[in-house]
Amino acid sequence: MTPFRDLPFEEQTRLRAAYEDEMARQTTTCSMDEKISRFNAWLMPQGVSFTEDDLRPKRL
Repeated sequence: MTPFRDLPFEEQTRLRAAYEDEMARQTTTCSMDEKISRFNAWLMPQGVSFTEDDLRPKRL
């Protein structure tokens, strides 16, 4: 599994946009833990993992 934070910015942006489209058809949640869990489950088939640490942007 490739950590989300290790992906190029452009790939992160592409995945977030695709996920946003998918979630527009799903039930919403306010739980950050649930949001992270859903995003991680969606990314897994693509060989990418996501954790709470990925919420913080990379420092240049």
